[in-house]
Amino acid sequence: PSGQHKVENRKTSFRKTAVFYLMIVISSCSTTEKGPQKVSEGMINYELSYPQFGEDNLIASMFPSSMSFKFKDNMTRSELKTRMAVFSTTFITDKDNRTLTHLVRIASKRSGLVLDSAEIMDEYAKKPEGMIITRTDSTKEIAGYMCKHALVTYAGKPELTHDIYYTEEIDIVDPNWCSPFQEIPGVLMEAKVKKFNIEMKMTASSVVAEEYDSSEFVIEDSFDPITTEEMADIFQSF
Repeated sequence: PSGQHKVENRKTSFRKTAVFYLMIVISSCSTTEKGPQKVSEGMINYELSYPQFGEDNLIASMFPSSMSFKFKDNMTRSELKTRMAVFSTTFITDKDNRTLTHLVRIASKRSGLVLDSAEIMDEYAKKPEGMIITRTDSTKEIAGYMCKHALVTYAGKPELTHDIYYTEEIDIVDPNWCSPFQEIPGVLMEAKVKKFNIEMKMTASSVVAEEYDSSEFVIEDSFDPITTEEMADIFQSF
């Protein structure tokens, strides 16, 4: 009887062990199927290219090759720098207060402007003439996130088309409110943008969940206030 009792104990122990490992396997599979974490605070890193110049063009090599995009509590901070850090430009948006701050630094000289919602619509969020955005059923994975597709076309200019990929798996409310892509409901992961006669393609390379102090989204350094026309002149002369 005692021997039979030991056998039963071993069987019970084996069953408990088997159930324990089965739960681990099921848990691991479930975690994998959920996909990437839905980040609500962190940074997206983008690789930048300039199709109008070509890959080996000397002018293109002078422009920033990457962009960081930080986000927290309806605020964002985008920063672009040249390789030698001689030139940098920063965009800080505050959706709650409907403001956009655009800063530019060349060497030690800092200039910038702060726009309200009406000025943003005039200068940064106005859709180019004839631009049509059509969402499709196509998808693509970018930086580990499933992205939906939209096609940009222009009325009367069939040769001017390009693709947009965006994801709704990053938790930013109305992320394109201050851009020409307001009707896109997700975060842009691949797109072409044009400003100051410079066409830039941005492609997300990584998404990092990080916590930031609110001071990251406040302009603390002094800068010389300039107009939007003067800002355009800086970029065109650069």
